[in-house]
Amino acid sequence: MSVSDPRGGAKTFETKVASLIAATRQLEIPHILMLRRLTMHDPEARKWASEKQLNVVFQVILSKTIERYGLPKLKLARDRNFEPLLPAGADTREEDLRVLGEIATQLLGPPQMSEAESTQAGFHALLARGALAPPPRVPRTQIPSREPPPLFAAQLGPAADKQQLRRMTQLHQDAENGEGKESNFTDFPSLFDDTLCTYADKTLQLFRISGSSRGVRLPFLLAPDFAQVYRDVLKRHVLPQMRSTRAIQALGQTYNWADVGGEKLLEIIQGSEVNNPILHNWDGRWASFRTPKAVKGRKAAPQKPEDNPWPLFREDATKGNYEPPGEAHIILLQDIIRFEADALAKCWRELSQLYTQEFAPSGRMDQAREGAFRDGIMKWSAKLPDYIGEHLAMKAHFEFERLDADWMRKLLANFGKNDSERRRNAPFLSEFVLQLGY
Repeated sequence: MSVSDPRGGAKTFETKVASLIAATRQLEIPHILMLRRLTMHDPEARKWASEKQLNVVFQVILSKTIERYGLPKLKLARDRNFEPLLPAGADTREEDLRVLGEIATQLLGPPQMSEAESTQAGFHALLARGALAPPPRVPRTQIPSREPPPLFAAQLGPAADKQQLRRMTQLHQDAENGEGKESNFTDFPSLFDDTLCTYADKTLQLFRISGSSRGVRLPFLLAPDFAQVYRDVLKRHVLPQMRSTRAIQALGQTYNWADVGGEKLLEIIQGSEVNNPILHNWDGRWASFRTPKAVKGRKAAPQKPEDNPWPLFREDATKGNYEPPGEAHIILLQDIIRFEADALAKCWRELSQLYTQEFAPSGRMDQAREGAFRDGIMKWSAKLPDYIGEHLAMKAHFEFERLDADWMRKLLANFGKNDSERRRNAPFLSEFVLQLGY
């Protein structure tokens, strides 16, 4: 029994394929399809190639011929369902269409359907799916609402307003502490008054002392009772008159205040000083509290009751044993809503830490150098607005026991070379040290 040589079979296959390629080189596409029909059904062809091999051979031959034919012509022929490329005879028409369609898809990509065809195809696909059974009902549990976390700078973007970021963070902290619960919106005047009064209260809380005044007549910012009388003055002498101006009335019609709330008012306050309707009318209202000047040859006009908050301040100062504010302090009084509460809180935390490290360290590793707390006071006095640093220094005298009268006198010496310079640079601290005695 003889064994067939596989190398001979391979040689026969290569020879037959080469002959087939040579024979079809000058043929048109319909003629090649006709030759494919005959070859696929020829028993002799199956002796040197399988059906799969013949399919591959003719696919390569047709692809090369179609490339010579031209892709634009192929696209037009596909649009006409390949009618120009089909041979005569309908017995194998579907097979020829399948072969041409596969080659066209490889060379041109899938055919693009028109909008009507696409819609119709999608409609038929939906019909083929049939109606879906509704999913079983699952009872849903109500998730308790939680306060959102504070926004971070990366979420706000590089050009985001840092003041707004700090304000949002403060509101989140207040919510965690049970503070800052928003009341239901009623009307713009109430929202306007409550927002400005609440913001001023939070700033004044950072100045007032927590213990006894030790018999010293306090500066008004440090007095525990001053925040309440300041609110009363705002309610009686400042805010109603501001709301009567055209600018604030127009502001009340600009936003949907039930949605934006008091945060929008704070955003305006902390924004630019230029063309700021709230700060402009706020400053104008405080300026009206100055005593009218006499015109030459005439007496000064009497001050209107609504423009005279000073009796209210003096009455409360007498009850609370603190120095009342006067016309000389108008700038300080009107800047209370300009002070950044978070910056003041950061300053006080740092000063408290410096005091502990210098005067009451937990160990040698935590010991700060001598004068660290004093240098912290001087640093923040330069960074913060006028008069703020010296007020925090006076508050420290009551909060920290090691800061006695002698220490306060030494601190005052850092504000100037002589008494006149020190009074100019730290007027409140100078008066305070005089009360402490020498």
